[in-house]
Amino acid sequence: MIATCLRTTALVAPLALRGSSTRLAGRTFSSSMTSRDERGDILKVTGDTFEKEVTRSAKPVLVDFTATWCMPCRMLGPILDKAVKEDGRVRLVQIDVDEQVMLAGDYGISSLPTVVAFHKGAPVDSFIGAKNASSVQEFINGVIHKTSKDSQ
Repeated sequence: MIATCLRTTALVAPLALRGSSTRLAGRTFSSSMTSRDERGDILKVTGDTFEKEVTRSAKPVLVDFTATWCMPCRMLGPILDKAVKEDGRVRLVQIDVDEQVMLAGDYGISSLPTVVAFHKGAPVDSFIGAKNASSVQEFINGVIHKTSKDSQ
């Protein structure tokens, strides 16, 4: 089973989730979004910084389309962060779809979490829904394989 949040849920998401923390399976997930200052390599991207941080990046970039109210997004975020830090071949950025509606619309994001891999300014692969660490690593390996073919 793949855990996803439909983007339209943002219209009816309980306000109690915003700015709170939730406990699930013995872990606490905060609804606050991460940034470079808080977590090191994860950068919160906006429409103004997308081109610089994503399309001009020398490395492939995983773009994590997320929202503060989305529980699967909060579960996936730390898994992505750890995989990217351990792997080192890709970068990770986050886009809050509630704050960056135009960017989410530009890439047809309708379910969360959605992760889109970009290389040389173009999407090369994507997945929807929360994944475990081994699935995320397989995705990164696939992105590297696709982008290394493109570089040759």
